[in-house]
Amino acid sequence: MPTMLICLTFVYAALAAFVWFWRLKREAADYPLGRELAVLAAALLPHGISLLLPVLAGRVLILGFGYATAAVVWLMLMLYLAGSFFYRLRGLQLLLYPLSAALLLAAVLFPGHSAAYRLDDWPFMLHIVSSLLAYSLFGITTLIAVLILWLSRDLHRHRLSPARSFLPPLLSLEKMMFQSMWAGFALLTVSVVSGTFFSEAVFGRPFTFTHKNLFGVLSWFIYALLLLKRVMMSWRGKRPALWTIAGFVCLMLAYAGSKFVLEVLLNR
Repeated sequence: MPTMLICLTFVYAALAAFVWFWRLKREAADYPLGRELAVLAAALLPHGISLLLPVLAGRVLILGFGYATAAVVWLMLMLYLAGSFFYRLRGLQLLLYPLSAALLLAAVLFPGHSAAYRLDDWPFMLHIVSSLLAYSLFGITTLIAVLILWLSRDLHRHRLSPARSFLPPLLSLEKMMFQSMWAGFALLTVSVVSGTFFSEAVFGRPFTFTHKNLFGVLSWFIYALLLLKRVMMSWRGKRPALWTIAGFVCLMLAYAGSKFVLEVLLNR
Protein backbone atom coordinates (compact mmCIF):
# COMPACT_ATOMS: atom_id res chain seq x y z
CA MET A 1 0.00 0.00 0.00
CA PRO A 2 2.74 2.60 0.77
CA THR A 3 4.25 2.14 -2.72
CA MET A 4 0.85 2.64 -4.32
CA LEU A 5 0.21 5.75 -2.22
CA ILE A 6 3.57 7.20 -3.24
CA CYS A 7 2.72 6.66 -6.93
CA LEU A 8 -0.71 8.21 -6.43
CA THR A 9 0.87 11.18 -4.66
CA PHE A 10 2.86 11.89 -7.82
CA VAL A 11 -0.26 11.48 -9.99
CA TYR A 12 -2.31 13.95 -7.93
CA ALA A 13 0.65 16.35 -7.76
CA ALA A 14 0.93 16.16 -11.58
CA LEU A 15 -2.80 16.89 -11.91
CA ALA A 16 -2.35 19.86 -9.58
CA ALA A 17 0.53 21.19 -11.68
CA PHE A 18 -1.49 20.71 -14.87
CA VAL A 19 -4.53 22.59 -13.50
CA TRP A 20 -2.47 25.48 -12.16
CA PHE A 21 -0.47 25.73 -15.39
CA TRP A 22 -3.70 25.92 -17.38
CA ARG A 23 -5.16 28.55 -15.07
CA LEU A 24 -2.10 30.78 -15.43
CA LYS A 25 -1.28 30.25 -19.09
CA ARG A 26 -4.40 29.27 -21.01
CA GLU A 27 -8.01 30.28 -21.57
CA ALA A 28 -10.45 28.73 -19.11
CA ALA A 29 -12.96 28.04 -21.89
CA ASP A 30 -10.51 25.63 -23.53
CA TYR A 31 -9.84 23.63 -20.38
CA PRO A 32 -9.89 19.85 -21.15
CA LEU A 33 -12.10 18.77 -18.25
CA GLY A 34 -12.90 15.41 -19.86
CA ARG A 35 -9.24 14.42 -20.07
CA GLU A 36 -8.62 15.53 -16.49
CA LEU A 37 -11.54 13.46 -15.19
CA ALA A 38 -10.38 10.45 -17.22
CA VAL A 39 -6.94 10.59 -15.59
CA LEU A 40 -8.55 11.05 -12.18
CA ALA A 41 -10.86 8.06 -12.70
CA ALA A 42 -7.88 5.94 -13.75
CA ALA A 43 -6.02 6.95 -10.58
CA LEU A 44 -8.99 6.41 -8.27
CA LEU A 45 -9.37 2.79 -9.33
CA PRO A 46 -6.02 1.55 -7.90
CA HIS A 47 -6.45 3.98 -5.00
CA GLY A 48 -9.75 2.33 -4.08
CA ILE A 49 -8.38 -1.18 -4.61
CA SER A 50 -5.43 -0.47 -2.29
CA LEU A 51 -7.90 0.56 0.42
CA LEU A 52 -10.20 -2.41 -0.18
CA LEU A 53 -7.64 -5.22 -0.32
CA PRO A 54 -6.73 -5.18 3.41
CA VAL A 55 -10.46 -5.29 4.23
CA LEU A 56 -11.09 -8.28 1.97
CA ALA A 57 -7.97 -10.09 3.12
CA GLY A 58 -8.67 -9.93 6.84
CA ARG A 59 -12.45 -9.43 6.82
CA VAL A 60 -11.83 -6.49 9.15
CA LEU A 61 -11.67 -2.71 8.80
CA ILE A 62 -8.15 -1.52 9.50
CA LEU A 63 -8.01 2.03 10.79
CA GLY A 64 -5.01 4.18 11.58
CA PHE A 65 -4.01 7.74 10.82
CA GLY A 66 -2.49 6.85 7.44
CA TYR A 67 -5.29 4.56 6.29
CA ALA A 68 -8.06 6.95 7.39
CA THR A 69 -6.32 9.86 5.67
CA ALA A 70 -5.98 7.91 2.41
CA ALA A 71 -9.65 6.90 2.65
CA VAL A 72 -10.80 10.52 3.13
CA VAL A 73 -8.70 11.61 0.14
CA TRP A 74 -10.29 8.90 -2.01
CA LEU A 75 -13.79 9.90 -0.90
CA MET A 76 -13.16 13.61 -1.55
CA LEU A 77 -11.85 12.90 -5.04
CA MET A 78 -14.74 10.54 -5.76
CA LEU A 79 -17.20 13.23 -4.67
CA TYR A 80 -15.49 15.69 -7.00
CA LEU A 81 -15.48 13.21 -9.88
CA ALA A 82 -19.16 12.33 -9.46
CA GLY A 83 -20.21 15.91 -8.79
CA SER A 84 -18.48 17.17 -11.94
CA PHE A 85 -21.19 15.47 -14.02
CA PHE A 86 -23.95 17.46 -12.28
CA TYR A 87 -22.34 20.73 -11.15
CA ARG A 88 -19.83 23.18 -12.51
CA LEU A 89 -16.98 22.40 -10.12
CA ARG A 90 -14.17 23.83 -12.23
CA GLY A 91 -11.79 25.66 -9.94
CA LEU A 92 -12.21 23.27 -7.03
CA GLN A 93 -9.37 21.14 -8.35
CA LEU A 94 -6.98 24.10 -7.89
CA LEU A 95 -7.11 23.32 -4.18
CA LEU A 96 -8.26 19.70 -4.16
CA TYR A 97 -5.34 18.13 -6.05
CA PRO A 98 -2.54 19.85 -4.05
CA LEU A 99 -4.34 18.98 -0.82
CA SER A 100 -4.80 15.35 -1.92
CA ALA A 101 -1.12 14.99 -2.79
CA ALA A 102 -0.07 16.54 0.53
CA LEU A 103 -2.43 14.34 2.57
CA LEU A 104 -1.32 11.15 0.81
CA LEU A 105 2.30 12.07 1.47
CA ALA A 106 1.41 12.56 5.14
CA ALA A 107 -0.32 9.15 5.12
CA VAL A 108 2.87 7.54 3.80
CA LEU A 109 5.21 9.34 6.21
CA PHE A 110 2.99 9.02 9.28
CA PRO A 111 0.97 5.80 9.02
CA GLY A 112 0.35 5.62 12.78
CA HIS A 113 -0.85 2.48 14.55
CA SER A 114 -3.51 0.44 12.81
CA ALA A 115 -6.36 -1.22 14.67
CA ALA A 116 -8.66 -3.90 13.22
CA TYR A 117 -12.43 -3.76 13.68
CA ARG A 118 -14.91 -6.49 12.76
CA LEU A 119 -17.09 -5.76 9.76
CA ASP A 120 -20.11 -7.32 11.45
CA ASP A 121 -20.00 -4.73 14.25
CA TRP A 122 -22.78 -2.69 12.62
CA PRO A 123 -23.11 0.12 15.19
CA PHE A 124 -19.38 0.83 14.97
CA MET A 125 -19.34 0.51 11.16
CA LEU A 126 -22.24 2.98 10.91
CA HIS A 127 -20.34 5.43 13.11
CA ILE A 128 -17.09 5.10 11.15
CA VAL A 129 -18.64 5.25 7.67
CA SER A 130 -20.81 8.26 8.55
CA SER A 131 -17.76 9.97 10.08
CA LEU A 132 -15.52 9.40 7.05
CA LEU A 133 -18.23 10.56 4.64
CA ALA A 134 -18.93 13.63 6.77
CA TYR A 135 -15.22 14.51 6.85
CA SER A 136 -14.99 14.16 3.09
CA LEU A 137 -18.08 16.28 2.40
CA PHE A 138 -17.01 18.98 4.82
CA GLY A 139 -13.55 18.90 3.27
CA ILE A 140 -15.12 19.72 -0.11
CA THR A 141 -17.34 22.34 1.57
CA THR A 142 -14.31 23.99 3.16
CA LEU A 143 -12.43 24.15 -0.14
CA ILE A 144 -15.45 25.83 -1.71
CA ALA A 145 -15.45 28.30 1.20
CA VAL A 146 -11.79 29.11 0.46
CA LEU A 147 -12.70 29.73 -3.20
CA ILE A 148 -15.49 32.07 -2.06
CA LEU A 149 -13.02 34.06 0.04
CA TRP A 150 -10.56 34.14 -2.87
CA LEU A 151 -13.17 35.38 -5.32
CA SER A 152 -14.62 37.86 -2.81
CA ARG A 153 -11.18 39.36 -2.26
CA ASP A 154 -10.68 39.89 -5.99
CA LEU A 155 -14.12 41.45 -6.33
CA HIS A 156 -13.50 43.72 -3.34
CA ARG A 157 -10.20 44.89 -4.84
CA HIS A 158 -11.79 45.33 -8.29
CA ARG A 159 -9.06 43.12 -9.70
CA LEU A 160 -9.57 40.82 -12.67
CA SER A 161 -7.35 37.82 -12.00
CA PRO A 162 -7.10 34.63 -14.09
CA ALA A 163 -9.12 32.87 -11.39
CA ARG A 164 -12.21 34.91 -12.26
CA SER A 165 -12.59 33.16 -15.61
CA PHE A 166 -11.73 29.75 -14.17
CA LEU A 167 -14.09 29.75 -11.19
CA PRO A 168 -17.89 29.53 -11.18
CA PRO A 169 -19.86 32.68 -10.24
CA LEU A 170 -19.82 33.63 -6.57
CA LEU A 171 -23.53 32.88 -6.07
CA SER A 172 -23.06 29.40 -7.56
CA LEU A 173 -20.17 28.71 -5.19
CA GLU A 174 -22.26 29.79 -2.20
CA LYS A 175 -25.14 27.58 -3.30
CA MET A 176 -22.82 24.57 -3.69
CA MET A 177 -21.22 25.27 -0.31
CA PHE A 178 -24.52 25.10 1.53
CA GLN A 179 -25.80 22.13 -0.47
CA SER A 180 -22.74 20.08 0.44
CA MET A 181 -22.99 21.38 4.01
CA TRP A 182 -26.53 20.01 4.34
CA ALA A 183 -25.38 16.55 3.25
CA GLY A 184 -22.34 16.65 5.51
CA PHE A 185 -24.43 17.89 8.44
CA ALA A 186 -26.83 14.95 8.12
CA LEU A 187 -23.91 12.50 8.21
CA LEU A 188 -22.20 14.38 11.04
CA THR A 189 -25.44 14.18 13.03
CA VAL A 190 -25.44 10.39 12.67
CA SER A 191 -21.79 10.29 13.75
CA VAL A 192 -22.23 12.58 16.77
CA VAL A 193 -25.46 10.93 17.95
CA SER A 194 -24.08 7.39 17.59
CA GLY A 195 -20.81 8.29 19.30
CA THR A 196 -22.47 10.21 22.14
CA PHE A 197 -25.85 8.71 22.99
CA PHE A 198 -25.10 5.15 21.87
CA SER A 199 -21.47 5.03 22.96
CA GLU A 200 -21.81 1.69 24.74
CA ALA A 201 -23.25 0.00 21.64
CA VAL A 202 -20.69 1.62 19.32
CA PHE A 203 -17.49 1.54 21.38
CA GLY A 204 -18.40 -1.03 24.01
CA ARG A 205 -17.99 1.46 26.88
CA PRO A 206 -20.07 4.22 28.48
CA PHE A 207 -19.81 7.75 27.16
CA THR A 208 -16.95 9.83 28.59
CA PHE A 209 -16.49 13.50 27.84
CA THR A 210 -13.17 14.06 26.05
CA HIS A 211 -11.66 16.75 23.84
CA LYS A 212 -12.66 14.63 20.84
CA ASN A 213 -16.31 14.77 21.84
CA LEU A 214 -16.03 18.46 22.71
CA PHE A 215 -14.70 19.48 19.29
CA GLY A 216 -17.10 17.11 17.51
CA VAL A 217 -20.14 18.61 19.21
CA LEU A 218 -18.76 22.15 18.76
CA SER A 219 -18.38 21.60 15.00
CA TRP A 220 -21.97 20.25 14.90
CA PHE A 221 -23.29 23.42 16.55
CA ILE A 222 -21.29 25.66 14.21
CA TYR A 223 -22.71 23.96 11.12
CA ALA A 224 -26.22 23.89 12.64
CA LEU A 225 -26.12 27.65 13.25
CA LEU A 226 -24.74 28.26 9.76
CA LEU A 227 -27.57 26.32 8.14
CA LEU A 228 -30.17 27.93 10.43
CA LYS A 229 -29.01 31.43 9.49
CA ARG A 230 -28.97 30.43 5.82
CA VAL A 231 -32.61 29.28 6.05
CA MET A 232 -33.86 32.20 8.13
CA MET A 233 -31.74 35.08 6.79
CA SER A 234 -30.32 33.83 3.46
CA TRP A 235 -26.90 34.39 4.99
CA ARG A 236 -24.15 34.79 2.39
CA GLY A 237 -20.81 36.42 1.81
CA LYS A 238 -17.46 36.12 3.58
CA ARG A 239 -18.73 35.47 7.12
CA PRO A 240 -20.43 32.13 6.45
CA ALA A 241 -17.35 31.06 4.49
CA LEU A 242 -15.11 31.92 7.45
CA TRP A 243 -17.40 30.09 9.89
CA THR A 244 -17.44 27.09 7.55
CA ILE A 245 -13.64 26.93 7.78
CA ALA A 246 -13.84 27.32 11.58
CA GLY A 247 -16.28 24.40 11.78
CA PHE A 248 -13.94 22.20 9.77
CA VAL A 249 -10.99 23.12 11.99
CA CYS A 250 -13.00 21.92 15.01
CA LEU A 251 -13.91 18.76 13.12
CA MET A 252 -10.26 18.09 12.30
CA LEU A 253 -9.26 18.62 15.93
CA ALA A 254 -11.94 16.13 16.98
CA TYR A 255 -10.58 13.21 14.96
CA ALA A 256 -7.60 13.76 12.69
CA GLY A 257 -5.83 15.99 15.19
CA SER A 258 -6.26 13.56 18.08
CA LYS A 259 -5.29 10.61 15.85
CA PHE A 260 -2.11 12.38 14.74
CA VAL A 261 -1.11 13.35 18.27
CA LEU A 262 -1.83 9.93 19.80
CA GLU A 263 -0.52 7.66 17.03
CA VAL A 264 2.29 9.71 15.50
CA LEU A 265 3.58 12.15 18.12
CA LEU A 266 2.93 10.10 21.28
CA ASN A 267 3.31 6.70 19.54
CA ARG A 268 0.28 5.26 21.37
